[in-house]
Amino acid sequence: MSGAYLYRLLKACSYDVTIFDIEHKTNCRISPCAWGTSKGFEDLVGRAGLNPYDYILRSIDHIWFDEIKIKADMLTIDKPKLIEDLLGDAKIHDANSLWVSQYDRVIDATGVARAYLPPIPNDLISPCYQFRMVSDEPPEMRIKISRVGYAWSFPLSDHEFHVGAGSLVMDPVKILKDLTWMPPYSFGKRVKCVCSSNVRLTAPRGSRPFVHGRGWGIGEAIGCVAPLAGDGIIHGMKSALLLLENIDSPVDYERAVLREFSWMEKEREVVERLQSGKTIGLGSALVLQRNTRRMGMKIGLWDAFKILWRARK
Repeated sequence: MSGAYLYRLLKACSYDVTIFDIEHKTNCRISPCAWGTSKGFEDLVGRAGLNPYDYILRSIDHIWFDEIKIKADMLTIDKPKLIEDLLGDAKIHDANSLWVSQYDRVIDATGVARAYLPPIPNDLISPCYQFRMVSDEPPEMRIKISRVGYAWSFPLSDHEFHVGAGSLVMDPVKILKDLTWMPPYSFGKRVKCVCSSNVRLTAPRGSRPFVHGRGWGIGEAIGCVAPLAGDGIIHGMKSALLLLENIDSPVDYERAVLREFSWMEKEREVVERLQSGKTIGLGSALVLQRNTRRMGMKIGLWDAFKILWRARK
């Protein structure tokens, strides 16, 4: 997503851009494939010269967050179609044929792979399992955070959902099977496609360097994913804009990314507290309240505290 978005922006500024990628062996040809996003989507897509309403599948006015109903302003989108339109008629070359020395700059938009930047010490990588399913359940959006991971269900239409789970410590398939809001046939004939992937929950400060030699990272490659909820579509696009705005200064680019996503550091601290089973206080609840509002969720402080307290179990 981040790479396709930046490609469109660079082409609009008359840069000469060549795209390299690996073959994705999934039905939607991308990984990871969660299609939920939040406010800011329309503006960001519009800045790329596309009509955002061509990609919105559902507008969501509430979300069930660990069985607590919360007002929200969220979206599910046709992510594969958006990426396809961002790339247009671009020719995609095999990543194995990339010779870094042939280019003035290589943009690393390889997500967890971080293929053209140095490895990250103490990297937090969560395996995920996700699928599209047909269901007769009401088209509700759900998120559940627990000490061992998180799960989500995003309605794509009245009868189709994108469902998944991720965890730092246990099999995400087990998380899904144990959820009370999952119908018993979820793993049967109504599943349209299944894939697994990994998500980086490290946050940008822990994902440095962002620039190494000719390589400049964007999106998940430099940790632009919210550690608590795992959302990264909006943040990846914002990182692409920051790179474009600071394209001649790696120092200014790093500062801009750290400033824009400084709030993710507190989220990572909460994730680590949940992971270790430490006490959850009002400070952690305030982090959840403030940061979920960035996603369009109108959660109260007491509800945020209850959600995190339950998650410790």
